[in-house]
Amino acid sequence: MKNISARKCTINAYLISCLLVLLTTLFGELFKKRLEPTNIVMFYLLVIVLVAIRWGKGPAIVSAVLSVLAFDFFLVPPYLTLSVSDIEYFFTFAAFLVVGLVVSTFASRVREQTIQQQTEKLYSVLLSSISHDLKTPLVSITGALTALLDKKSNLDEQRKNELLQTACEESNRLNRIVNNLLDMTRVESGGLRISKKPCDLRDLIGAVLEQLKDKIGSREIKISISGGFPEISLDFPFILKAFFNLIDNALKYSAGDSAVEIDATFDQTKARIKIQDHGCGIAQEDLKRIFEKFYRAQQPQNVSGTGLGLCIAKGIIEAHGGTVSVESEPGRGSIFTVELGLR
Repeated sequence: MKNISARKCTINAYLISCLLVLLTTLFGELFKKRLEPTNIVMFYLLVIVLVAIRWGKGPAIVSAVLSVLAFDFFLVPPYLTLSVSDIEYFFTFAAFLVVGLVVSTFASRVREQTIQQQTEKLYSVLLSSISHDLKTPLVSITGALTALLDKKSNLDEQRKNELLQTACEESNRLNRIVNNLLDMTRVESGGLRISKKPCDLRDLIGAVLEQLKDKIGSREIKISISGGFPEISLDFPFILKAFFNLIDNALKYSAGDSAVEIDATFDQTKARIKIQDHGCGIAQEDLKRIFEKFYRAQQPQNVSGTGLGLCIAKGIIEAHGGTVSVESEPGRGSIFTVELGLR
């Protein structure tokens, strides 16, 4: 009976997903004389996200594929055919399909992780975060696709490539947001499975800086590592995420012409790594909560983020038996200090 019930629920999920795509298409048909067809793209993406959150990856992928086909067949001239009048539409439809599949996959992964935790409170927090933090990249993606599909825009090839690059970058941003959410669920549930192996700190810092090279640009990164620095027993992929978040934080909250300093020393039992920026610093009222999930300092207000990076870094470092602390002076910068056992 349970198998029959589960199968029925699965079939219903696919049927409802198809129905939502149909309703969105009908909406487009009703208003296509008043609205540009490209304005409907946002509604299709919204359907994909809702389906992924509610029913998972399978129905979401089906809704993504059906959305592209319905949009092409009913809302893009020539109507009632899958052929297109301009070759550029092939690239646009491909971008739309890729974005839809990426969004559906990421949103469904968050849903699956949330179900595994079986925590309604965490489920509500994650969904709330998704709805807020997905808004900006989704708007950017939709704007890029809308411009590409607008025949009246007369975009040159350079501008088209820039818009496609924007859609790609915002998809990567979605990836980072969802990965942070997944890492947060592992930290909160105690699901981090640390597998330590001897690691060279220089290799670790080098790997982090390589991942951050686009953000670093021409900025100066000062690295000072004591001579004879021993290998540290770490889970390289996890600790990489922790230091990525700490150094990324230093880059975000300091001026583009200021240096970020990484200083590493050791004694008989511990390694001590300090990451210092010369930015805006952290207000006293924020210091006590800076490592809490979803908490972001009140100033500056123009820095984007989910408020998860430092919390994840702390969870990973503590899972290694280490500690992370912060000292800060508003207007002069901050120093994050990580202490890790050598074994």
